[in-house]
Amino acid sequence: MDDELEQPGEDEAPLDDDEREMLHQDLVDVQSLKELLGPKGIKGVVFYCPDCDEDHYLAWDLLAGNLRELLDAGESPVHEPAFEPDPDEYVSWDYARGFLDGYESFEQEDAGDTINRIILELRDRGWTPEQVKSFLAAAHLDLRIGEEGSAPGGS
Repeated sequence: MDDELEQPGEDEAPLDDDEREMLHQDLVDVQSLKELLGPKGIKGVVFYCPDCDEDHYLAWDLLAGNLRELLDAGESPVHEPAFEPDPDEYVSWDYARGFLDGYESFEQEDAGDTINRIILELRDRGWTPEQVKSFLAAAHLDLRIGEEGSAPGGS
């Protein structure tokens, strides 16, 4: 009968290099998400656990700790549900990753294009070149605009 009992981790293969790299990236993402979503009242993520048949609410630091343990030991720690979590304070991992992807895409967008659109919109609203320059300076947007108040290379 003892032969039939499974030892913990017996069926789990060691992490390969790709899995380790993905876990390292997840750790970076968790830190970024904590910094971006934490101030908005999001405490962490929710995962459905098929073993328990219920949702698990993991705060950012707990999730990071679990990922580190998975990297170090090759397996996730024993998990317990959070004590009376407020589901409104947690998002799914898919939502969090989508938010981060969108944030990073926007962050990488050419700032010049964005500023050009702002200048054109302000000009269409009747702002003078001086008002546009003053607004851009107040918003700490460093862009040299022409004497006519148009964006460089714009009309």
